[in-house]
Amino acid sequence: MESVAVPSLEWFANTGSGVWAVDANQRIVFWNQAAQELLGFTPAQALGQPCHLLLGGRDTRRELSCQANCPCAQSARQQAPTLGFEMLVRRQNGKSCRIDVSIVVIPGSSEDNPSATVVHIFRPIEESPTPPPSLRIQLLGSANIWRPEGSLVNGPSWRKRKVRILLAFLAIQHGRPAHRKVLTEALWPDREYAAALHNLNMTVCHLRKSLEPTLERGADSSHICYENDCYYLHDGLSLWVDVQAFETGIAQARREPNSDKALDLYRRALILYQGDFLADLGAATAWCSTERERLRSLYLDALEEAGRLHEQRQEYRQANEMYWKALSADSCCESACQRLMRLAALRGDHTAIIALYNSLVAALDREVGARPTQETVSIYKAARRGV
Repeated sequence: MESVAVPSLEWFANTGSGVWAVDANQRIVFWNQAAQELLGFTPAQALGQPCHLLLGGRDTRRELSCQANCPCAQSARQQAPTLGFEMLVRRQNGKSCRIDVSIVVIPGSSEDNPSATVVHIFRPIEESPTPPPSLRIQLLGSANIWRPEGSLVNGPSWRKRKVRILLAFLAIQHGRPAHRKVLTEALWPDREYAAALHNLNMTVCHLRKSLEPTLERGADSSHICYENDCYYLHDGLSLWVDVQAFETGIAQARREPNSDKALDLYRRALILYQGDFLADLGAATAWCSTERERLRSLYLDALEEAGRLHEQRQEYRQANEMYWKALSADSCCESACQRLMRLAALRGDHTAIIALYNSLVAALDREVGARPTQETVSIYKAARRGV
């Protein structure tokens, strides 16, 4: 009898379909270029990872289907054929993607290596238009959530500070699971693990009841999911978070070469910034403060970038407005103050330059104990000579 050549994984390297393969332990051992383009994960991010943890596959009813010892793994061990199927998987950006999957089982190459390799060949399935968001989450300014029918999440459980902080932490993970230890360290850094874990369990319970008041069992939650000691916010394509929309809009504006389109993208993104991240929760925890400062810096930078675009178009009134917004948000924003001083110089308004300089000097001394840079001082001195 003629021997049949066992296919090599390299055969799948250049196929137009996405391909990943797993070993007997369900760890990814092959990830082709098409898989990266379709799902966003690079080979470095995928290889060695358990496929069910990386992709979080769910069936068409959004119930968990990817897990340890899944039907595909069982069929491979039994050398049994597996029919094609559809499933939802998680992209690198946290959004869901519906794919059609076919399975090829490559038997072990020798008696020393008897374990089969399971090859998953997939293509994305065209989706119908994106449905309205199942949840709309606002974190810039006050923390608020709206349900699909438009009702605002409220009540005693939602008003608990750590409940809103937990929701915010999960919302900015882009659908990626957060381990219980990560959550306890972020929300209760000063507590022993056992006490922090108890607090986490209670907080998750309050969050689930806030989002779904009629929920009877936590495991039945449509939004706060738990698996492998991790929690994540599950809504796939239908979840809308203002932080993500804000960051995406700024990134798109920065890449857009057409100034009209870029300014429109800046405008749409900046309007989402209704206040600092979780501003209604005060100092909150260390991770909140770090995220708040990061997003605040992005907001200030975007205002100045939009202002410079207006300046290039000689739209000085609009540029002035952008710089004033930046200075109003941060009275120590020296770069915005310099821009305002230069625009005032174009108008010949030396009095405005002196007033801006004096305000900046007072703010820097009060907030950080510093003095303006030499560049700012030079603009001020030139104005003094012109008065």
